[in-house]
Amino acid sequence: MEAVITTLVVLFVVALVVGMTVRAVRAPRGQRLRAAFGPIMGAGETYQELHTGQKGLQDTVIESIQESEVRPSRTDGDDR
Repeated sequence: MEAVITTLVVLFVVALVVGMTVRAVRAPRGQRLRAAFGPIMGAGETYQELHTGQKGLQDTVIESIQESEVRPSRTDGDDR
């Protein structure tokens, strides 16, 4: 039974490494790390959202941008 679990864990890790490598190779130059680790970071953020019950960084940034589009800043009227 231990051998089966160990084999499954090893296959899972190999699948992650192969997937990250393929994403890194296909990504444009300068964005390879972001492309390779993006899904893992997204999964971590989702886990944190579910675990803490708070919004994640991406949701907070999107909400902030939407608020700034609706409500102009103090310097928007100075464009004369």
